[in-house]
Amino acid sequence: MYRRFLILSASILLTLVLAGCATEKKKPEMVQFQVDMVLPPLGTTGLTPSEVSNILKDVETRNKEVEDKPEWIDMSYEGLMVRRLNNVSEREFPKYKKYLDGGSVYVLVHPGFFSFFHYPRKLRRGSPDDVSEFNIVELLLKRRAKSAEFALLQAQERRTRDFLEFKSTQKKLLIVIIPMNYKEYSGYTYRKDRDEYMRYLNEITNFSESVLFVESRSPNRGYLSDDDALRLVEFLLSVDAKIVYIGGSYVGRCLEDFYTLLTREYGSEGIYVVPELSDLSPREINGKIATQLLRPDGSIDKAVAMKQMRDDVYSVQENIPKMLNLP
Repeated sequence: MYRRFLILSASILLTLVLAGCATEKKKPEMVQFQVDMVLPPLGTTGLTPSEVSNILKDVETRNKEVEDKPEWIDMSYEGLMVRRLNNVSEREFPKYKKYLDGGSVYVLVHPGFFSFFHYPRKLRRGSPDDVSEFNIVELLLKRRAKSAEFALLQAQERRTRDFLEFKSTQKKLLIVIIPMNYKEYSGYTYRKDRDEYMRYLNEITNFSESVLFVESRSPNRGYLSDDDALRLVEFLLSVDAKIVYIGGSYVGRCLEDFYTLLTREYGSEGIYVVPELSDLSPREINGKIATQLLRPDGSIDKAVAMKQMRDDVYSVQENIPKMLNLP
């Protein structure tokens, strides 16, 4: 679907940078962002403003000229348009090295889990046969936040969407961990309707050849099968990934499952959880935690996210992972 993309001017960007450097913690504003406003995501500080602008324009063009069309929307419900790692031959593995982001690969565990598996109400309007111009995450973002807790949940969904849209269009190596058999999972809000999670995944991965997916062993855990874990390790070794950045849903839950599995099979060297790219379950969020995490512009404070995970303020982490903020 079509979304307008906000390309920040130098003055606005400077304002955001200065806000991020402020020492005084301001109470987060309950800002109702336009649903089609996509900011340059995490991990883009090494790019020039023109590079960021060009990538956002590419995303906008695809959304307008491809993903706006009714026939594409219909097709987006039918199956994932990026490759499964199991279907990539070992002979092809080294070809993916060119997609590394300065030697790094990104892994997102169960992206968008809150919108599709935790939010209890269907967000679609009209009859079941009506196809909305907005996907489910965007419908969630359209709701007005009446609490810091809900604003944080929206901020998590927004930054995940923006990150995957940007990096897949930039053609950087992304591995998405998808819940196995999620369509039959009783916790899937859209289980008996069109596969809204499939549409969302297709919209944010942009049919990119740099994106691969692997299924987790169950819908609500982040572990992989033994065969898939072995294949993933072989893949990472083949592309010679120096850093593996891990984010997704949820801290101390599926995210910890995956991190524990990968470090056990691959070793811990160069493997990090990214606090500002890691979702909290609504069960762990309260007003104090949300207010501390949200910056005045509605984004997530990466320094606070790091400290909260390191101190295990959520009381759900069995082990504190190695952590690293994105540059």
